[in-house]
Amino acid sequence: MALGVMLVLYTALDAAVLTPERATGHASYALIALALLFGLGAWAMEVGGREERSPMYAGLALGTGLYGVLRLALG
Repeated sequence: MALGVMLVLYTALDAAVLTPERATGHASYALIALALLFGLGAWAMEVGGREERSPMYAGLALGTGLYGVLRLALG
C-alpha cells in the first residue's frame, strides 16, 4: 500500500506527467500533515473496533509520510 501511494504521489507531484512543472516544496509539509492524519485514522480504527481498516490507513500514513520526508530531504 505504501509503495503504491508513493508511486501515485511521485506521478502526480514530481514526474511532470500531469503538469509541466513540479509541485512546490511546501507540498512536502502538507504531505507530512496528511500522513499524521492518516496515522491518527489508523489508531482510531484500531481502538474503535474496526481493526480491518487499520492497516489501510497505516499504509496510507507510511507512504504519504515517507514521500513527504523524501521530498524535503532531496530538495
